[in-house]
Amino acid sequence: MNLRLRVSLTISLIGVACVIVMAYMLIDYKRKSIDQEIEAGTRVAIQLLQAILPSPVESALSNDPLASMTEYLSNVGRVRANEVRLYDSNNTLLYESPPSDYKAGRWAPDWFTALVAPGAEEVRLPIARGSILITPDSSRSVLDAWDELWQFSLFILVFFVLLNIAVFLILGHTLKPVKDIVTALSEIEQGNYNVRLESYRLPEFEAISQTFNRMTSSLQDALIENARLAKEEQQRLAAELELEQNRRFTQLIQVKLEDERRAIARELHDELGQCVTAIKTIGTAIASREHESQNESQNETRDNARTIVEVASHIYDVVHAMIRQLRPSALDHLGLNDAIAELVAQYRRQHPQLAIELSSENGLDNFDENVNITVYRVIQECLTNAVKHAEATHVNVALTLQAGAPGRLQIRVSDDGKGMDSELAESQRFGIVGIKERVQAFGGDVRFESDPGAGTTIVATLPLHQDKP
Repeated sequence: MNLRLRVSLTISLIGVACVIVMAYMLIDYKRKSIDQEIEAGTRVAIQLLQAILPSPVESALSNDPLASMTEYLSNVGRVRANEVRLYDSNNTLLYESPPSDYKAGRWAPDWFTALVAPGAEEVRLPIARGSILITPDSSRSVLDAWDELWQFSLFILVFFVLLNIAVFLILGHTLKPVKDIVTALSEIEQGNYNVRLESYRLPEFEAISQTFNRMTSSLQDALIENARLAKEEQQRLAAELELEQNRRFTQLIQVKLEDERRAIARELHDELGQCVTAIKTIGTAIASREHESQNESQNETRDNARTIVEVASHIYDVVHAMIRQLRPSALDHLGLNDAIAELVAQYRRQHPQLAIELSSENGLDNFDENVNITVYRVIQECLTNAVKHAEATHVNVALTLQAGAPGRLQIRVSDDGKGMDSELAESQRFGIVGIKERVQAFGGDVRFESDPGAGTTIVATLPLHQDKP
């Protein structure tokens, strides 16, 4: 229930209470007034009748005193608010005063009559050969009181109806700013802090308007400041996170470099060292055979020469594998398409349990050196993750050229492995960071699509600046 209805209802209840109190006071006043009026009228009627009653001497001399009394009462009629009846000695009714003409045919309600009518008693005056019965009649006075009360109630009812209408209209006009205030509060609840209230004539609403506007301005300023601080904090945290990632990435790079150096040193020591030692031993053996027969020396020299050739071939293979590991020579001699094909073939040979499908388009051999090595390393890292971390059995590698100015190359590598979750291995995490770093260095973007147990799809897109052939 809104405020207007509450105020109107309150006024109505007060009005009803006032009407009840005033009606009670009026009824009580009328009851006392009628009681006094009836009592006074009855006394007057008694005195009047006593004054006109014949004396005993006159009654004795009169042949029919009741006839003269009847004639007199007929001429007098009603005496104030009293009914007069004449009875003979046998209690036979000889005369009854006529009913009142005042508001004839109308009567007050019984309940009202019971509240207001006095309990006046009949008075019987004895006369010669009969009696006169005086009965107080308050019905006309009660009816007057009822009419007055009804008119008063009707007036009060009309007055309070008009008062409620006036109060309702005035309150509607006066409380109109409340609707604006509620609307503004709803706007603030929805996050609109630009809302402002207008000026009002009433000082109370004007104070609310000014306070509300100051509050919203302060909230808006606080939100802007909080947003600025939150943005700065976010930027700071992002910078710290990026710095931490870069630091850890740098550490991983150093670890990788040391691992590569260790692997190269091991290869040099285990493979080239042994081969050079073997060549040195064979050469020393050849030099120390000068006393042997010529045929035996030639046969032995031929065998040693074959061994030297085999060792030299092995040295070549080892060096070639090391060079290919350090730098894919296929990029320099064959182009990107063939280099990727050779990389895929190499993984197939090294991991026969892994099925790798390669699909690429023509026209991938005209990119510059940086694009080629980036594409090669991204695919290499994806294949490494599929083998070492994803436990995949099938990998699909697709290279697609996208039209536009400039054109774009999309690298899409999908596997059916166990997928990625938040608990990535350190090397896998920084492998992904390395992919992002390489692609974003060219202004490209990387998207990872993975769910635990549903495989992983890595989509990298590079903008292309082709070299003219």
